Amino acid sequence: MIDDATTYRAKDKVLFDLAKSLHFSPESLESNRQGKLSAGQAQQFIGQCVQPAILTVVWLLAPFLIWTSVIGMGQSSYPAAFSLLFTQLTHISDLVEAHGRMGAAGMIGSFVVCLGLAVYTATRISPALYFDVLDHKVKVIEGRVVAREEQTLRPNGRDPVEKYFFSLKNYDFPVSLAAFRALENGSIYLVYLLPRSEIMVSLEPKVTN
Repeated sequence: MIDDATTYRAKDKVLFDLAKSLHFSPESLESNRQGKLSAGQAQQFIGQCVQPAILTVVWLLAPFLIWTSVIGMGQSSYPAAFSLLFTQLTHISDLVEAHGRMGAAGMIGSFVVCLGLAVYTATRISPALYFDVLDHKVKVIEGRVVAREEQTLRPNGRDPVEKYFFSLKNYDFPVSLAAFRALENGSIYLVYLLPRSEIMVSLEPKVTN
């Protein structure tokens, strides 16, 4: 009986440390046990979808808004300035005549840079995560979880880049240093994750009677 109680308290403490380091609440864990994503977790993950989508739109619109405002200083209205900008962009000779070669090159360069940034931020949008949040479901896998550390050496004697993972079967979940230290390494856990994006939302030590 004493050994069982000690084990239970140890697992309870491990769960507390994991919840603190991975930022999931007892309410969220209870929802995950029922196969559901909690409201707090859904709000957290939808932000990861919305932020890159907003940045993508901002980078796409930014050069049009900026250059329309610049051209609009000599125009009667904003729509007229935008129409003139569109005409110049589709007729390079008009663009060069209006702004000179350097000015035209700068304008085109700004569009190319912003387009590249828009493409980059668009690649950070995860459709799988988006549909996971809409579905509000999680799945559970059980097994032995091992905390793993990876180091990437950098030149000139700089400190290496350290990354931490929880490894379970064929899964590798990136975690923080605090979570890495909180895990009771090699024990059996119930890991709750999103079914499409396979992002871990919580985990708990398996307690046997």
